[in-house]
Amino acid sequence: MRRAGPPRAAAGFTLIEVVVALALAGLVSLILLQGLRLTVAGFGRMTQAADRLDDRTSVEALLRHALAAAIPAPAIGGKAGFIGEPQLLSFVTVADDGGAGLYRVDLAFANADGRRELVMTRRLAMPFAQPREQRSVLAGDVRLFSLAYFGAKSPADEPRWHDRWEGLVSPPQLVRITLEEGAAEARPPIVIRLWGSG
Repeated sequence: MRRAGPPRAAAGFTLIEVVVALALAGLVSLILLQGLRLTVAGFGRMTQAADRLDDRTSVEALLRHALAAAIPAPAIGGKAGFIGEPQLLSFVTVADDGGAGLYRVDLAFANADGRRELVMTRRLAMPFAQPREQRSVLAGDVRLFSLAYFGAKSPADEPRWHDRWEGLVSPPQLVRITLEEGAAEARPPIVIRLWGSG
């Protein structure tokens, strides 16, 4: 026999409770995915900024190394030992790769496929020597490149910044290189001391 008593409630969830729980789980998942997307985008921007900084540091180190080896030299092969223009730099340097002789290093623009590139070219300085040329692209998509030279052009002058440094036996004391690429933000100029300037 069955006893009479209050009816027993059915165990489990109602359909409305399940729908509300699924909606809340979907909302939480959407918020987590949006946060993950923003995190990945921020990490990507940070990685690109670090890569640009690393590229600039590498270019600066290469330029410092090349200019540190510049020597005061008379005209070689009809060209002065140091030629400094607003967008061209050419100087004589000692060999640092175990090879014999003096080298001429040129730093200038080159156009390649509609892009302006900063190119460093290194070759033997003597015109009668066997041509061996090394060409390196230091920066691509350059939007601004300029050079300035600090020093006194004669013993009677006070040292100051010049747009050109030509026809002088000794190189300047400092070279200032302004280099900006593509859409990257403006960076401070690179200032390099030339140890052979005296």
